[in-house]
Amino acid sequence: MANQISAGSPGAGMRGGTLVVEGSPSVSERMRRILAMAAPRLQLAAASTQAEARFMLAAQAFSVVLVGMDGPEGDGAALIRHVRIAHPHIDAIAMSETDDDGLVGAAIAAGAVGYVLTEADDAELAFLLRSIERGGAPVDSRIARRILGLFAASAQPKPIAIQPMPAGPAEGKPLLSPRELKVLRLIAQGWSNQQIAEAVSLSVNTIEFHAKNIYRKLSVKSRTQAVHQATQQGLFN
Repeated sequence: MANQISAGSPGAGMRGGTLVVEGSPSVSERMRRILAMAAPRLQLAAASTQAEARFMLAAQAFSVVLVGMDGPEGDGAALIRHVRIAHPHIDAIAMSETDDDGLVGAAIAAGAVGYVLTEADDAELAFLLRSIERGGAPVDSRIARRILGLFAASAQPKPIAIQPMPAGPAEGKPLLSPRELKVLRLIAQGWSNQQIAEAVSLSVNTIEFHAKNIYRKLSVKSRTQAVHQATQQGLFN
């Protein structure tokens, strides 16, 4: 049976609740506890099987779903693909105990916009998951580095085949400004918005503004997709 808990009334900017899909009761309970602590305005629900999750996704309003990749059912990527196709307005965030290459690659290929590691301590997970309340997509720094490595490796054997994106209103103008490119480089290294803000002496709101501009210019909606597109476009060269 679905296990749903309320973590307070949603804020004015909330689009829906957060669903945790995890076969392990202890992991599911821990993630919901950390989410309730990190983002108390979120409404939380839990499902222990993919079938239960699909039913709940169709019946209730969610904006985020956290999908366990290495649970007893195995293929968490299948649920992420289902979410991307059947519920494109919902952001899927993968989670697993370790940063296994196969799990990470499968999650990103399926359409996950974030990835967290449950082996991290509560404080680290709370720091990452806090971004969900603001509409962000948390990515563990180890995963961000691994994703960048996977994209770089896949781009090595053959030249980039995609067409370059428009340069901008003025011919020859760089797609990203120097400030945006610097922010994107730090994002690619797994830095949080708070860490970037402290490094470049700007406010977190300013960094989030730059990040949104980067997503818009690259026609993406998450950090991982932005790094992927930038790598494909050769923007880090």
